[in-house]
Amino acid sequence: MTDRISAILKQVGSIKPPVPVDFKKLETYTVKKVSDADTLDAIDKKGNELTVRFVYIDAPETAKGWGYKKVEDLNQSNPLYQTQFHWGEAGTNRLQELVEQSQGKVKLRINDTDSRYNRVICEVYLLDGTFVQYELIREGLALIYYDYFNKCPRDTAILLLLAEAEAERQQKGLWQEPKTKFIVPWLFRAMKKAQKNLVQDPKTHDQLVKQIQKLCKKLDTGKLTDNEFAEQFKQLMK
Repeated sequence: MTDRISAILKQVGSIKPPVPVDFKKLETYTVKKVSDADTLDAIDKKGNELTVRFVYIDAPETAKGWGYKKVEDLNQSNPLYQTQFHWGEAGTNRLQELVEQSQGKVKLRINDTDSRYNRVICEVYLLDGTFVQYELIREGLALIYYDYFNKCPRDTAILLLLAEAEAERQQKGLWQEPKTKFIVPWLFRAMKKAQKNLVQDPKTHDQLVKQIQKLCKKLDTGKLTDNEFAEQFKQLMK
């Protein structure tokens, strides 16, 4: 797949998303806070605050502390935590830079709402029309998140797939990490939750870590496909 994408990009050159035709009609919001590379808090013209979750993508996690401090402390030497937080921080910093370049403002197209976390699910654009999700994927600081991807317009989906394949080919950002040291953020969150439940049982916690390491090694050496890895990983988390 990556080879096919590379051949396409070699023929057509760099592909950049066009500014949406309805861009000027999208409401402008002031960014209050960048939480991580796929979440920010914004304020509308009436002063209402909302938490924005970026649609179509998922970015590496940052250290949360709070209820997860014990498990984070327990895994300080775990490379899966080190690389996850490294790229989570890098993505957060990059999003902050993009927001600052856009005068601290963004335009949002609200696609959906998430009542569980009281947030809106949005396409996010800078004031110059830059599609933020595309930029983060292109730079290897986020991944396509298929839980949100089924509602993605066809042309947008193609652009994001091309951007991700090119980032992988060029080993940008998180793509430079071996699979023994990095797992996708949605699996990382599941792992962290499972480990949190085992903080008071160090022996079982350490056994789980060793099993995860074995799975990652199998994935890295090609003994498992990405889908097989994900399925076996989820079984471990139960």
